[in-house]
Amino acid sequence: MNELKSKKAMRDSGIELLRIIMMLQVIFLHICDHGGYREQAFSLGGKHELLYMVTWLSSRCPVYVFILIFGYFSVTSNKTVGQMGKRLPKIYLPMLFYSLLLAFGGQLLNLWELENTETKVQAFLPVTSRLWYFMSVYIILLILSPFINRCLISLNAKEYAFLLGFLFLLFSVWSPLTELEDLKEVISTKYVINIEGGKSLYGFAFMYILGGFLRLHTTPHEKCRFRYLAVFILMTAVNYVLYRVFPDYYGIVDYNSNPFAVIQCICLLLFFRDIKFKSAAVNHIAGLTFGIYMIHDNKYVRDHIWQEVFSVNEKSFYSTHLYPLKIAAICIGIFIFCGCIEQLRQWLFAGAAKLGRLIGNKTEGRS
Repeated sequence: MNELKSKKAMRDSGIELLRIIMMLQVIFLHICDHGGYREQAFSLGGKHELLYMVTWLSSRCPVYVFILIFGYFSVTSNKTVGQMGKRLPKIYLPMLFYSLLLAFGGQLLNLWELENTETKVQAFLPVTSRLWYFMSVYIILLILSPFINRCLISLNAKEYAFLLGFLFLLFSVWSPLTELEDLKEVISTKYVINIEGGKSLYGFAFMYILGGFLRLHTTPHEKCRFRYLAVFILMTAVNYVLYRVFPDYYGIVDYNSNPFAVIQCICLLLFFRDIKFKSAAVNHIAGLTFGIYMIHDNKYVRDHIWQEVFSVNEKSFYSTHLYPLKIAAICIGIFIFCGCIEQLRQWLFAGAAKLGRLIGNKTEGRS
């Protein structure tokens, strides 16, 4: 009977699997941006550049997908501001833990040096110092979510669709177009909005609202629809053609808010939502993803990984045609290594919480 109850309570694992895949894509994007794969691919040119662009354009979604999932699950939560406030420590304390541990622990082990007093103070303020931009904006959105949810639930489908259409035009069409050289003089968002390539609160709020719409006004299917993957591939192809035809488009193609990337995000969520299976292992691993992100993309760890540990920025790395497998192995290796650290952190926090409850119960018993 207990087993049946646990199975009923277990969340479907399709979207949890998507979280895992998206975190692997995040690591891949960091190999491109921080590891030097981008520069080497363009330097080698030809099939190397083609392979890079196709893989990269197929990996433009992870940041927005995480927020899309957040909105999808949170819009119906009906949590009050007070209840949401209780959730904040579960997000903030791991941030503070990793910020302090990685900064001062790495210095203690002589892996890196904290440059000055300012960097030491920043370690104590991971949100306001924007140590991880994603986590800083995520926390702000978390605080705002109860208010956003009340507004969204009050809208009918037509009103909701109009809101999304307007926001899409604002953040995914108007804003990116301002980056095209020929249009800068006639299209501008200066002093109106600044989406920072889809990394600002504007873009995150848009995707949260979009996730809410998919939850409230779309119907899950009994089986996954591969047409969503077909549209995803089509958007990758469209992005690549525009990049090849219009050189200025390269400045837009890497935006999180790129309209074709937003469509890709929708397709991924709808496809994985309809994959019907339950796996405690998948769900548990998906719960490690934020920790994996914070560990490997900490500014000190990031520099150490890509300058000291891996040689992705060296031409010798590409001397064999198997280098794509080496890149895949690095992504998986970082995921597993950081996932193990996050698991230890979760056990530590759980143990500390249990100890705190025991001490509290004994104290109450004595009184």
